[in-house]
Amino acid sequence: MKGKVKPFSFILIVVAFSIAYNHLVFGQEKFNISAGVGMPELINIGLRYQLDQCQIGLSLGLLPDDFSVCGDVYYHFAGLSEFSCRRPWYGRIGLNYLREDTDYYIDKYLYLNIRLGRDFNISNKFGIELEGGVLIQIRNEVIMKKPSSNWLLDLEFPVLPSPGIGLFYRL
Repeated sequence: MKGKVKPFSFILIVVAFSIAYNHLVFGQEKFNISAGVGMPELINIGLRYQLDQCQIGLSLGLLPDDFSVCGDVYYHFAGLSEFSCRRPWYGRIGLNYLREDTDYYIDKYLYLNIRLGRDFNISNKFGIELEGGVLIQIRNEVIMKKPSSNWLLDLEFPVLPSPGIGLFYRL
């Protein structure tokens, strides 16, 4: 597993430094740092770039046996905020990769994530986001490592609820 994560980690570091460099060159309030909890993002941190009322984001999430990578596009479309010119209501669509690695199997999922959410701006820089939607399973792959002596309940749901709550900070 470690060999497969290293190339992704390297790419993520290069992207993060590129974005940080662009931030210094092009000015502030185009980037947002986020942290939250959701499905399938797990406990996550993310970075978003804002273009008028649109945002493009990438987040990484972890739980003890799980790892997720999420790439999303946000479109802010309704409402007004006294702290931001960005509208507080938004639609979000993205692809989410989720990997569960246990002693007995590796389970890999690819989801289409569609959500509706709202930003609650607390200040010019800081806010809370609350969102909900659906996950649509695009792909699932299970790799068995070794037989399990336990009875495993394997239920497949192609559509699942997708809640999320998080904090964001505008750089």
